[in-house]
Amino acid sequence: MKPIRLGDLRELLQSSTFSTWWTEHGRAVEAFREARARHEDLASQSETMLFRSELAQRAAVEAFSRAGEVEEEGSRLAAEGQRLENRALELVGHYEEQRFRTSDLWVRLGGAERALEERREAVPRVKARKDGARARAQAEAAAAEAERHCKDLRDHYQREDARRARLWEEVEASWGSSFEQSLLAAERSAEARRVRRAAERLFQEAEERRVRAKRLAAEAEAALQARAGAERRRAALLAEAQERFGCARGEAFLYWRHPDDKRAAFAVALADDPDDANIEVKALGIYSVARQRGVAFLEPAREGLAPGAEEGDLRFEEYFLGPRKGVRRDGEGEPPSGKGSGHP
Repeated sequence: MKPIRLGDLRELLQSSTFSTWWTEHGRAVEAFREARARHEDLASQSETMLFRSELAQRAAVEAFSRAGEVEEEGSRLAAEGQRLENRALELVGHYEEQRFRTSDLWVRLGGAERALEERREAVPRVKARKDGARARAQAEAAAAEAERHCKDLRDHYQREDARRARLWEEVEASWGSSFEQSLLAAERSAEARRVRRAAERLFQEAEERRVRAKRLAAEAEAALQARAGAERRRAALLAEAQERFGCARGEAFLYWRHPDDKRAAFAVALADDPDDANIEVKALGIYSVARQRGVAFLEPAREGLAPGAEEGDLRFEEYFLGPRKGVRRDGEGEPPSGKGSGHP
């Protein structure tokens, strides 16, 4: 870092050599910013896509599990429907047997009723005959026996017919339940197929997102390499500035020593900074800095000596804390070194 007077420094900053360097440096800084922004954006997209792929994979696994549960439920309903149908067929066999018994009783009851009618009709004819009371008593006894037999058959028929009716009700109820279970089983089967197709789509989507995440990660890596290249280019330009212009290079400033004050230097800003410094910083602006604080306290460069350390401290305090009471004593603080307040 060589000393340079303020006027010479201004001429250097306006020279074509420095202008060319400054243009190249601006391009390198812009390339670095673009590469950094692109890398951050691609890395964020890659992480987001990978996260979405994991979500789709988890949803697909859950969907397959749900499809298995639905299929199991459908199988259970189908098995129950088949059991009820088999039960209905078995009941139909019992019903047919009962129907045959009821029909047989119906035929027998019809014959008994005809026999009862005939014996009842025979009683008056026997009464009209003259062969005595004995024949009349036998006819009445036969009619009474036929009536009892007819009544027994009628009661038996009614019981068996009621049993036949109950069997048919059981058959219809079993068939109805079997039909209902079959419908529900078919619905569960259709739902299982739908859920399984959805799971397959989710698996495919997860794989596509995983592939996109890998592609974005590769692009992010390329952007990182471009960012590193731009950073190396900027560092090389700063090293070139140090060699060609005799300055010390920083990240935000170039520094030249003050020719008349060993504790002071000139700092040239490499970028605008309206917020972070104690004053608004402009790119290529020339500022005076002291050895103790450096760029923590900037002042616009001026002709003559830089402010002393304690004078700079007082200005710093006045800037941030406001006016202070009391009068500063003459000779307070170490006087600046140099040869007076001459002009550069």
